[in-house]
Amino acid sequence: MSEQTTGSRFRLGVGAAEDWRMAVDACLLQLMPLSDAVNVGFVYISDRMADDLPRIMRRLSDATGIETLIATCGYSVAAGATEYCDESVVAVLIGAVPEGSATIFRRPAERPQGWLGIVHADPQVPALPELIGDFSEACGAYLVGGLVAARGPRPQWAGKLSEGGVSGIMFSEAQPVLTGLTQGCSQIGGVHRVTAADANVILELDDRPAYDVLRDCFHIESLQDLRKLGTGLMVGLPVSGTDRPDYLVRNIVGIDPQAGGVAIGALVEEDDAVFFCRRDVESAGRDMDRMLADLKRRCGDRVPRGALWYSCMARTQDQFVQDPGELERIQTVFPDLPLVGMYCGGEIAQSRLYGYTGVMALFL
Repeated sequence: MSEQTTGSRFRLGVGAAEDWRMAVDACLLQLMPLSDAVNVGFVYISDRMADDLPRIMRRLSDATGIETLIATCGYSVAAGATEYCDESVVAVLIGAVPEGSATIFRRPAERPQGWLGIVHADPQVPALPELIGDFSEACGAYLVGGLVAARGPRPQWAGKLSEGGVSGIMFSEAQPVLTGLTQGCSQIGGVHRVTAADANVILELDDRPAYDVLRDCFHIESLQDLRKLGTGLMVGLPVSGTDRPDYLVRNIVGIDPQAGGVAIGALVEEDDAVFFCRRDVESAGRDMDRMLADLKRRCGDRVPRGALWYSCMARTQDQFVQDPGELERIQTVFPDLPLVGMYCGGEIAQSRLYGYTGVMALFL
């Protein structure tokens, strides 16, 4: 990764209004006048405005002259130090990147070459985890982004309305970017080996019924006791070959006490490694602070010019509901950082689809 920076800080514009025109005009007042070097932008809007996305983007493109713009909508939007949850809002982050370093893609079949891709994806795309992995490998790129979480339509914009459910911007190595990932679930008990499985159902762990191992991990006697623990019980799938412990979290979608099976939201095979985990407020906070400290260390004397943030909806609903919240933690480490992003139904990092995580990209 290049150690140089590429210019001035990115600029953030936020407009909160029921009428999309008023919201866009409020953004433009904060963004103007533009430097001639500004050539890329990221836009996140409330899903209340989903039907207006083409009009919003044409207005922004015409007013700014920026052609390399990507956008989507969500139930919750991040802008600066504020989370806009179920509010009509338009948030715009614009900046200058080296000429020719950013390439828009409107569908995964385009597969532009690059080293880092910012990706929006529709959760209804078939075989999405496999598609993300194949796309990352074909492009030679590390991916950052998320699955759109909206109540209705999930339009995406990449220079124009995109098709195929996956779109974004691919950057070359000319634009330095630092990335970080923070987990929201903590491991309970040890790592177990799958000794019998059927598709997404774990039948045995360490030659014992999977349900019995689950009960032992959480020190319970019955399924009723398990229900009393509440929501947030998951399965972790360790990721090998990484420079620090990493894992994918998948939901437990069913339990059969008679057969001893535990069904999860992923396919499993014999000899796979798994562990049980749950959402935990304290460990999520500690891990986010770790990620931010690591990013700060890696920045050295460089000041990030702008940032993108993709976080699981469940984190803000269950874990970071009290101060300091996620965005407050970010701004404490990187004061006045221009930032936009969205709260997702799944987060994308490297070549994998995560859950209950936060993923950050810092432009240097």
